[in-house]
Amino acid sequence: MSVEEHIQSSLSLNNQLLSILSSTDHSIPEFRQQQLYLSDLTSQLSSIDAKLKELDRVREKEKKEHISYRDSVFKRFAYKSTGRKEKFEKKAEKEEKDYFDNLHSTQLAQDSRKQLIELIEQAKSAENDLKGLVDKHQNAQRELDQLYDSIFSGSTPRYPQEDDLEQQSNDALSAYHSLRQTLEAELQVKNLMEQASRAMRACLDHMRSAEGYSTWDMWGGGTMSDMMERNELSSADRQWSSVQLLTQQAKNLSQAVRDLPQVKVAMGNIMSDVFFDNIFTDMAFHDKIKNSIYELNVAADMVERNRQENEIRLNDMGKELKGREERLERSRRDLQDLRSEIFRKIGEGQK
Repeated sequence: MSVEEHIQSSLSLNNQLLSILSSTDHSIPEFRQQQLYLSDLTSQLSSIDAKLKELDRVREKEKKEHISYRDSVFKRFAYKSTGRKEKFEKKAEKEEKDYFDNLHSTQLAQDSRKQLIELIEQAKSAENDLKGLVDKHQNAQRELDQLYDSIFSGSTPRYPQEDDLEQQSNDALSAYHSLRQTLEAELQVKNLMEQASRAMRACLDHMRSAEGYSTWDMWGGGTMSDMMERNELSSADRQWSSVQLLTQQAKNLSQAVRDLPQVKVAMGNIMSDVFFDNIFTDMAFHDKIKNSIYELNVAADMVERNRQENEIRLNDMGKELKGREERLERSRRDLQDLRSEIFRKIGEGQK
């Protein structure tokens, strides 16, 4: 079979392989980015598991101390009889606070762990889908290389233009992959910031409800208003923890994501609510809730800013990526046209 006949018989296969490469080019940088993302999530899960283990160890110790002071009628009587009742109450309050602070931290860590597991499952599913496309792309590239090697075996010093265009094609592919990987990271940031935005809204909703119950408590709401207030504050704190986790995930993917401001969600105290509850403590805590709402509104503005800036980056990258796709296609087409011309000349003996 002559070179020209070889070329003619290979045209259909060549076009088919180029089409596969074009339709699956995106899979390689997306797969790389997905692997990095999954590795980061897995690392954070290991850190949270270690934190939960330590919290469990500390909680068991604090639980024993808490129960000891809570149930010790003799100690209570001894402190009271010696005029040190206030010291006993402060000690009991500290033990109780340490114990419930640990429970709260454990709950937040467990929520973060659950959220990370969901993100890992989603990332693994996306990775599996991309793996099939990557395999298809690599098989097509391997087959195309074999086809060209069968025709252009060895170096082609007599065809320097072909070598130049091949280098241009490789450079165009590298530039495309680089931007595509960055774009894929920003798409993941988009998903994370949308989740953070929803969690931020839920957090503020809980805080406003807590403010309402706090107002009721100042007007004599009693135990019921205290309980509802603490429940809403706890829910708000958990949502804020979710916002922080999601934003940190986004920042790990893109350094363009801005840090969140410091926020302290007001939390109630069982001892003060039960033993020292009065209009003055209620008013002071109401002010703390209002201050937390102010800080959270500032944080909400930053979450929204991150979301909007991500949209701008995606829009700009989308335009740039389209240009790089066109350059890649053009470089491949130019290389293929030159090779076809070389094939033709070789076939005709016009070297």
